[in-house]
Amino acid sequence: ANTPVMLFLNKKDIFAEKIMYSDIAEQRSFRDYTGPTKDYEHGVQYFMKKFKECLIDDEMNDSFIHVTDATDTNNMEFVLDSTRTIIITQNLKRCDFGLG
Repeated sequence: ANTPVMLFLNKKDIFAEKIMYSDIAEQRSFRDYTGPTKDYEHGVQYFMKKFKECLIDDEMNDSFIHVTDATDTNNMEFVLDSTRTIIITQNLKRCDFGLG
């Protein structure tokens, strides 16, 4: 109920490559995709939306979703730092340290 969920969409480089020759809407599970073909940003936004639709609460915000590439050290450092911040903040809230 009050547990944060973090989504890591890893291997963005591979997705960017495959989206050039694979149509998301041609996949049975994703036939509701109406975005343009060969469009990385629309594809990522679509999968973020699909994930959010599976959640019970609407408390999920984009700061809990990270599009990553493990070989991009700057990106991974940012992702790990923000993940650490989210975890610490949630633990402090649970301990009632006046954070929410």
